[in-house]
Amino acid sequence: GQFFVMMSPQEVLPGGAQRSIAPRTHPYSPKSEAPRTTRDEKRRAQHNEVERRRRDKINNWIVQLSKIIPDCSMENTKSG
Repeated sequence: GQFFVMMSPQEVLPGGAQRSIAPRTHPYSPKSEAPRTTRDEKRRAQHNEVERRRRDKINNWIVQLSKIIPDCSMENTKSG
């Protein structure tokens, strides 16, 4: 269900005090556009390889299931 407050903010916050937002502990600094280091490229390549293996494994399970399930062949599916 939904929850509604049927009072004005002055009634909810005693003394008419306004809510304060906690300040950031560290100032925001966008990442610099420095070129990727060798370490970052290595991590990215490793991640891509792991993801590719994961997708291949999932696709192999889908193919195996399609062979087990009656009237389910890869030709009958939209994406193949």
